[in-house]
Amino acid sequence: MAFKFRLQKLLQYRENQKKMEQEELACRQREVLSAQQELTRLQLEEQRLLEHHRTHQGGELNIPGLIAMENYGCYLQRCQREHMEGLQKAEDKLEQQRSVVMESWRSCRVLSLLREKKQHDYREAEKISEQRLNDEQGINCYMSMRQKQ
Repeated sequence: MAFKFRLQKLLQYRENQKKMEQEELACRQREVLSAQQELTRLQLEEQRLLEHHRTHQGGELNIPGLIAMENYGCYLQRCQREHMEGLQKAEDKLEQQRSVVMESWRSCRVLSLLREKKQHDYREAEKISEQRLNDEQGINCYMSMRQKQ
């Protein structure tokens, strides 16, 4: 008789759930990375704008150009603030997902350990049963040899 774990379906369900939660964690990590990259891009764009303003500062006074640069600078700062808030939210979601993954890992680990223990107990019971059978066969063999003598 082969070993059969009573809670195998539950273990399989939780392992599948853990895999889905790990995939969700990977998505959250990609979201955080994407938000960080976008924020870095905006900061570099703002830096480029400031460098452009510094290089053309000594030249002739161009009021519409200055207004456009100022408006663009304000737009970049507003976008940076929005992306920083988005990054913070994404990091919060990432931490929540990490805790969910850790909890699902623990629940799977508990069931896996229980399965290993039950499997070990089953093997021990099989060994005892096999030893009893061998002992019985040995006694029968010994008794039949004694009766022949």
